[in-house]
Amino acid sequence: MIDEGELDWKIVAISLDDPRASLVNDVDDVEKHFPGTLTAIRDWFRDYKIPDGKPANKFGLGNKPANKDYALKVITETNESWAKLVKRSIPAGELSLV
Repeated sequence: MIDEGELDWKIVAISLDDPRASLVNDVDDVEKHFPGTLTAIRDWFRDYKIPDGKPANKFGLGNKPANKDYALKVITETNESWAKLVKRSIPAGELSLV
């Protein structure tokens, strides 16, 4: 998602306690077993700031949700960046909190 001009990753997940969790292993399974859910999630994230007078959010990746492999890569990369930030092992100016 592009939120006010900044990249803002969103991950769709299902609780392992959900009786249908074993049916969902990738993004295509969400649409198959929970039709309309991805559209509803995208619409909500697009529009939720509009009542505050802000513009609608936009989406990258051709306005399509990424698959599991792509999501896991993003999770790994952002976790590594977070770990470096917490350990203060990033030189000043290379990672911003703003």
